[in-house]
Amino acid sequence: MNNSRRPCPTTSLKSSHPTRLLLILVGSIAIGLLGLLFIRNLIDFPVYYAAGQSLISGRTDLYSPDFALGRVMDYRYPPFFLIALMPVWSLPYTLAAYVWYLLSVLEIIGCVLIVVRVFPSFRVSRILWVIVAFGVIQYFVMALHYGNAHLLATFLLFASLYYALEQKDLRAAALMALAITIKLTPVLLLPYFALKRRWTLLGSVCVFLVAFNIAPSIYFGFRGNSELLRSWYGHVVASQEFHEDNGPINLSLKGQLRRYLSAVDYSQRVDGDVQYPAINLASLSRQQVVGVWAVIAAGLFAGVLFLVWRGDGSSQAGVQHSDRDRAGFFAHELSLILCLMLFAGPLTSKIYFIALLWPVACLAGFAVDRKTREGRIAMRVLVGVALVNSVLPLLPGRSVQRLLLVLGIDFYLNCLLMAALMFVLVLRQRVLRERSAEPQMQVLSEAKMP
Repeated sequence: MNNSRRPCPTTSLKSSHPTRLLLILVGSIAIGLLGLLFIRNLIDFPVYYAAGQSLISGRTDLYSPDFALGRVMDYRYPPFFLIALMPVWSLPYTLAAYVWYLLSVLEIIGCVLIVVRVFPSFRVSRILWVIVAFGVIQYFVMALHYGNAHLLATFLLFASLYYALEQKDLRAAALMALAITIKLTPVLLLPYFALKRRWTLLGSVCVFLVAFNIAPSIYFGFRGNSELLRSWYGHVVASQEFHEDNGPINLSLKGQLRRYLSAVDYSQRVDGDVQYPAINLASLSRQQVVGVWAVIAAGLFAGVLFLVWRGDGSSQAGVQHSDRDRAGFFAHELSLILCLMLFAGPLTSKIYFIALLWPVACLAGFAVDRKTREGRIAMRVLVGVALVNSVLPLLPGRSVQRLLLVLGIDFYLNCLLMAALMFVLVLRQRVLRERSAEPQMQVLSEAKMP
């Protein structure tokens, strides 16, 4: 008879509670203290706050150069953003910055919780947790340092995609519309939903977009708000040349082509940040570069959508999938579309790559099973991304970091993730086609039997 005593599960649970509470307490204190450091040197939040102060003082010329902090650090969002956050602008700057920092931390936590829910399989591996963290953590730290609203837009986008996976279209549409209102780039995801025939979701997005952008009429009046939206479109969407030349280095395909195929005169940057090396291999005009970008981006976008459509066609050929399998494919395809959004968009600065958390977590889900071909490929790609993103930011020297920026290391990492996701998607589609063929072959063989 075995007299060894086994620990009671109830006792184990009780003993784990104090440890968990202690970790939460220590983490909360650390986050709170780090906030005191981050808010001292925020880059983008002071622009929002200065614009908010101008609004509170009675000004309504949101897109004038002196409405915020000058021509380079100007206000570039639709009126809705400034109106919706008026309670923050009413606070003293230090308190407002700290509130913004705490909201940003909650947004990061929200992004992590969402991807863990969408890709739960990699939670079982501590190694994969570490690899995923090292793969994307520099982007989130930079987002906290900048205090940029893109973190908010990414959280809203992740939440929208989560609800889209759950077939809760109204919630998904409202969050998607908010993300697009803050940052226009998520609009590039809409063709994917059209391909999936999610008409209720798309129609609701359009309705919410109109509602959110008309809402500031309560403050500015309908005519005033319409004029502001027209000014925003002309200032931000139609004319991006000044901001491309003087803003953060553009790490989309458009920015890469411009640095490689044309001579960029960094000495013309008006903020004095001019010490970037020239790496161009040709001297095309800006218009020629834009034409090349448009052709390549449109071609790749069409190719990815065709790949997704082809997978839909094969899955409808006879194989019945569970809701879980369909959601898994949906989340995988969205990972690819997110990478494509960063690749093909007209302007992608470094902090935009916080959206890579979703694709990286997707590959981590495959890397759990390294006996499969896709698992081995996913693991190799993840390790490579983690090594690059944990080593290169530590290289000393501002000149070295500027060289890495103009070379576009983050652009190539995104391309690597996108290629891996496409390859794994093709492998999964091939497996589905083989499964769909098996029952048909079996029926044919039985029909030939005497």
